[in-house]
Amino acid sequence: MHLDENSTLPFYQQIYEHFHRGITDGTYPAKGKLPSIRGLADELRCSRNTVEAAYQLLVQEGYVASKPGSGYVIQDIRHLDNVTASRDASAQSPQQAPKTRYDFAYGNLQAGTFPALTWRTITDDILLSVGIEAADTYTDANGEWDLRAEIAWRLSMTRGITCKPEQVIIQGGTQPSIQNLLCLFNPETDLVAMEDPGYDAVRKVLEHSRFNITYCDVVSQTHQFIKDVEACDARLIYVTPSSQFPTARVMGTDMRERLITWARKNDAYILEDDYCREFRYLDRPLPPLHTMDPDRVIYMGTFSKSVSPALRMSYLVLPPALLERWNETFTEAYPAVPWLSQVVLTRFMKEGHRDRHLRKQQTRNKRKYETLVDALQRTMGDRIEILKNGTGLHVLVNVLDGRSQDELIEAALAHDVRVYDTNRYWVRKDHPLAGCVLVGFSAIEEEDIVPGVEALAHAWFGE
Repeated sequence: MHLDENSTLPFYQQIYEHFHRGITDGTYPAKGKLPSIRGLADELRCSRNTVEAAYQLLVQEGYVASKPGSGYVIQDIRHLDNVTASRDASAQSPQQAPKTRYDFAYGNLQAGTFPALTWRTITDDILLSVGIEAADTYTDANGEWDLRAEIAWRLSMTRGITCKPEQVIIQGGTQPSIQNLLCLFNPETDLVAMEDPGYDAVRKVLEHSRFNITYCDVVSQTHQFIKDVEACDARLIYVTPSSQFPTARVMGTDMRERLITWARKNDAYILEDDYCREFRYLDRPLPPLHTMDPDRVIYMGTFSKSVSPALRMSYLVLPPALLERWNETFTEAYPAVPWLSQVVLTRFMKEGHRDRHLRKQQTRNKRKYETLVDALQRTMGDRIEILKNGTGLHVLVNVLDGRSQDELIEAALAHDVRVYDTNRYWVRKDHPLAGCVLVGFSAIEEEDIVPGVEALAHAWFGE
């Protein structure tokens, strides 16, 4: 092997990659030994610490073992998957649902999606750099400036949103974002509106913050939603116009214009949650509401679906009037997201890793979406209605024979398939989609979709 001085990977990472690849493909068989640290360092003309850092990574991941007197011995990696599965199973809490063969979950990403190697390389480079004084201080409560500037630039280039970096506020997820945003409003006088059905986690935040809530129907009749909005005197409304959750509907241009007109007329603000805009499989996305009136729309984005839900990182773009109020309210606040996560994400975006990673996800999710819809139509035909609009990471399946969601979910579980209820997203108990379940594809393996749907068809219809 040789070290590439022109590579963006540090030397220790190149050494790690070489042996990791060799052990995985069998070039270096089990029970063999790695070269001694001194010998390899002399051969590659690098420091012993560099070689040792690479070997330690291999030890941590179970590919080699350090044995006194024997050096670094290659392990039998056939057992790694079983050990990992056993460890994961033993770590589960009693409250966790048992695993099913086919889990059509929504929200989590497919195992192995997170770009761990790139993320670790950037992290190591930052921690080993000389300019990490920020790690010893309390940094900007609104977020790292470079990250905010990168987000503002990308919003301008990809979504037509014009904003300054100081308007971008880094937050620790959707719920904390909304909870903090509500501090700028008065629960005694300000009514808050949201969609019905709608994201239940947001509804819980509003309820816990003791705001009065009015709900606007997005399903029953054409334009009923905007009629409900125009009939209320809310000060803030939460909407998901790019991919309405959970119906995946897209808010049309006419309705967007009427919503903006309502906000201006009533001195109200629109909280635009644009969380699944990146995943569209049929049509081009409409411009965000924020582009229509940046003084009335609070834009909210997240990295949960495009990078990792475990990062717990989102952001708000505040109108100037609310930004001033925010800075006064949180003048003594601490950062909502750790410094290291922010600076790593900044590098991840600036160096183009996020763009490449997102393109891969978009391609894979488009295939998954098409495979899922085709399998549902082929196996169940006119006995179901598929509520699909070519957006997001799930579809809704309405079973037309009158069975309840609980009956459908129980029947699926009996055949080792998990689908999810949608009643939780409704406020009204007499809603028109009582037999509608959520079938997600963000976490399931692509090759499991067809057999999973076939098992679901057998569970529901005996075929």
